[in-house]
Amino acid sequence: MKYSIICFFLFVIGATVVAQNNLPVQKMQLNWKFTQADREEWLEAKVPGCVHTDLIRHQIIEHPFYGTNEGKCQWVGETDWTYETEPFDLSEEQLNNEILRLRFNGLDTYADVFINNVQVLQADNAFRSWEVDAKGILTEQGNVIRIVFKSPLPIAEKKLKELPYPLPYEPIRAVVRKPQFHFGWDWGPKLITCGITKDIELIAYDEARLEDVYISSQRIKEHKAEMLATFRIHAAKAGSYTLHFEIEKTLDAWTTEVKLNKGINTIELPFEIENPLKWWCNDLDNPNLYTFNTLLQSNGHAIDTRTIRTGIREVKLVREKDRIGESFYFQLNGLDVFAKGANMIPFRFFPGEATEADYRALLQSCKDAHINMIRIWGGGVYEDDIFYDLCDEYGIMVWQDFMFACAMYPGDAQFIASVTAEAEEQTIRLRNHPCIALWCGNNENAEGWERWGWQRGLSDKEKTDILKAYSDVFQKTLPDIVKKNTSSSYWESSPRYGRADKRSFTEGDSHYWGLWHDEEPFEGLLQKVPRFMSEYGMQSFPSDEVLREMMVGDDFSFDNPGVQQHQKHNRGFKLMDKYMQYWYPKVSTDSLLFYSKMTQEVQAEGIGMGIEAHRRAMPRCMGTLYWQLNDVWPSFSWSGMDYKGNAKRLHEHLKVVYAPQLISCIVEDEQLYIYWISDNFIKDATLHMQFTITEKTATTDDYKVYESESKKVKLVHGSSVIHKQAIKDLLGKQSAADKIIQVTITDDYGQVKYERKQKLISPSPTYLTMPRPTAQP
Repeated sequence: MKYSIICFFLFVIGATVVAQNNLPVQKMQLNWKFTQADREEWLEAKVPGCVHTDLIRHQIIEHPFYGTNEGKCQWVGETDWTYETEPFDLSEEQLNNEILRLRFNGLDTYADVFINNVQVLQADNAFRSWEVDAKGILTEQGNVIRIVFKSPLPIAEKKLKELPYPLPYEPIRAVVRKPQFHFGWDWGPKLITCGITKDIELIAYDEARLEDVYISSQRIKEHKAEMLATFRIHAAKAGSYTLHFEIEKTLDAWTTEVKLNKGINTIELPFEIENPLKWWCNDLDNPNLYTFNTLLQSNGHAIDTRTIRTGIREVKLVREKDRIGESFYFQLNGLDVFAKGANMIPFRFFPGEATEADYRALLQSCKDAHINMIRIWGGGVYEDDIFYDLCDEYGIMVWQDFMFACAMYPGDAQFIASVTAEAEEQTIRLRNHPCIALWCGNNENAEGWERWGWQRGLSDKEKTDILKAYSDVFQKTLPDIVKKNTSSSYWESSPRYGRADKRSFTEGDSHYWGLWHDEEPFEGLLQKVPRFMSEYGMQSFPSDEVLREMMVGDDFSFDNPGVQQHQKHNRGFKLMDKYMQYWYPKVSTDSLLFYSKMTQEVQAEGIGMGIEAHRRAMPRCMGTLYWQLNDVWPSFSWSGMDYKGNAKRLHEHLKVVYAPQLISCIVEDEQLYIYWISDNFIKDATLHMQFTITEKTATTDDYKVYESESKKVKLVHGSSVIHKQAIKDLLGKQSAADKIIQVTITDDYGQVKYERKQKLISPSPTYLTMPRPTAQP
């Protein structure tokens, strides 16, 4: 039943919601043990966690991240495991509640759950929670929960045999709703784990509980925000209840008596906030947050509370036809935002290992590097609540993939039902977070189908059936759920068109792997500029600390078996060296520690070159998300921060190339272009600009090549050329490739306002045949 609460709410000033200890949902404190299925050799278990971390703690297996240990523990994922609680008691009061349920917030993945030897659940999706009715099963003393985790491998094989069509590429993981990266990726190990990944909760109440509170911005004006609070309440008993709602920041509060029917009740409260403080992303303005408290009472006593912290904002993906193709950019509170960020793989490989301090350190580092968007990649996990809380706090927008990546997935009724439950839960869980900017259906599924050879050997009927399954999941089920539950935009697949399709540069987002996979030089990034670059990257070595964790013994060389096992890309070392020789041909592998540092320099300079090209092309291009932010284990990868959280040179370089105001110089078509780039709407300013070009190895003024005259320049929002000049007029016959340019912008009093020193890179002739990206769409 839906109630619309408008005029009959009583207005109360200064009311306070007081949390109670006897709330309907309580986290259970249980002691666990585990064993290999069908054995009785029990060992203490840590929950939340997984079987691998339990086995490591008991020294049954060596840590798979070190040396060559990964290969030694593959048997773990092929084995069934049993987890069981020590006997626990409940109070008579708890047992006598009308509602008595258990909620399992994370079961990875195929799990048979027993309470006191009664099977209550067969779980099959690691991305959702499960509630079971425990009334009449739980007793006052000696309760035992037993969970049998089955290896997903034989179950997946059985599912594939039952499908009426074959799935291409990596079908085993495609039919299993568990983190896809557990099956191995080109930056991480294959460790098919299982376990209880989140807390188990007891849900016990006799009257009613607040199942959900959703605070949404309906219409935002300069001096007023029209808001809507939607309360979902489950009543165990019909009757009259009191609902109290307050805003901490404004001290506004509303109280009303509501009559609830037994079962689910939906109540809506339209309200307004005067002079709202909007939520903004990093570097634009403050990420203002409001705290909303809800209290449900019965006969004068509190029976449930809920606190929601959210922001007032409107964010949408803008896709409009223009003379180039179709735009692709994010608009926040009416402002077109250039997205600066990275793709994030799971923060930790094993669940339960990350602390709030770990997440805070990561995201604080992102904030300091001027990142305003993180894409949660679809082959990983929906992150923990604390991740989104901190993104809200730091003003970091989140591009959220659903958990599908690089595969074609089934579309049978059972699979669709599982995906529906998963998507319903995750969209509702995350919709109060102002950081959520987009829900995306999958990672590279559409591109893989079109250009990765997945269709070879399939009949026309099989292709039709597979495409129908794709459509049912990504063009029907997921967008319908996003539209129903949220105010967020939906994007079907990242990217919609692969890099072999010309449309990947004129519409939608682009994953440009001409760099790295296709071995194109860095200069390709200067010319192949899409509307939104959502993936591109370059590998580098990690820190010395992480390198030593990979090695077997002290033999630090490419031939060390531990080093070999931690390079998951089959051409990784070869390609890193190719790009090294391109820019630093005198660097050899004789000293690997020095070589490793130089791979980070190459990565930083190459990706930095791409970032600047994308920002110079604003507003034609309106986003750049490099691959990848982090690592899940010690590895050679595309990350800007290694497994230990050490910032590589790339991450440090972001503080320059992602800065809100950037001076960017480039030589193209024999012309020097000096760009001024600003993400902020600033008051137009006319200042003075001067530049100096020196030799690359310059250490003193003796190497000066050219010093310009001072000129007046106008600085505006967006990207604009503030100086253009024929390079031969500056350098004569000298090459621009080995030069450093320093640009200084001062006010009328000679005070430096902006300054930049950078390499003056001139693209190779091969790429000058392509048209320069235009500044205006």
